[in-house]
Amino acid sequence: MLTLLLVFGLSAASKADVITLVVKEDLASCTGVAPMNCMQVKYKNSKNWELFYSQIAGFTYKPGYRYVLLVNRTKRKNVPADASAYEYKLKKVLKKIKMKIPASANTAWDFVLKHKWKLIQMNGVTQKDSPVYMTFDGVQKRVSGKSGCNTFFGAYEKSDGTLSFHQMAGTMMACSEELNKLEHQFLTLIGDQTFKYDVAEQTLNLYQNNKLVLMFGMAPL
Repeated sequence: MLTLLLVFGLSAASKADVITLVVKEDLASCTGVAPMNCMQVKYKNSKNWELFYSQIAGFTYKPGYRYVLLVNRTKRKNVPADASAYEYKLKKVLKKIKMKIPASANTAWDFVLKHKWKLIQMNGVTQKDSPVYMTFDGVQKRVSGKSGCNTFFGAYEKSDGTLSFHQMAGTMMACSEELNKLEHQFLTLIGDQTFKYDVAEQTLNLYQNNKLVLMFGMAPL
C-alpha cells in the first residue's frame, strides 16, 4: 500500500497541465542571461502579449505566423534563479495563420544581424570548437567571417525564408591539413548557393532539399 501511495504521489507531482498558448508572429527584444529575442505569447486570461523566456520542446517557430498551440506545461523542481519555473512541450498545433508583420517590428533576421554565428554542425557532423564563424552586415548586404585559418567575405541576398550567397572570396594563408579540409568543405557548401533558413532556439539553420546542411550557434560579437 505504501508503495502504491508513493507511486501515485510521484505521478501526481509530475503530471503536466495542458494549456493553450497563442504565439505572436514577431519576436521582441528581451534580456535573459544576455540580450536576445523572445517569443510573445498570450495565455487563456491574458489581455496583453507577454515575453516568453522558455523553449517549447517539439515546436519550431517561424516569424510571420501566429500560432495557437496546445502545450503540456510541467512544474520544475529545484529551479535555478535565471530559469523558468516550467517546462513546455508541444502537444498539438491548433492553428497556424499567416500574418503581415509591420516593417518596424523585430524579426528573426534582425536577431541574426545582431550576433556572430559559429559553426556547430556541417552535413550532420558536429563541429566541436570549430573556428568557423560568420556575421552579416544588413546595410551593405555583406557576409564575412572565418572559414578555418583564413577569412572569407562576399555578398548575400535574403528573401522570405531563403538565403543566398554570392561573390565569395577569401584570404589564402597556409593552413594545417585539418583546417584546409574543413575550410574547403565549408566554402564549397556556401559558395554561390541558396538555402532555406530558420532561427530556432538561438541557432541559425541552413537547409537544402529539406536537409539540414549547416547549423550555427549564437556567439558573442
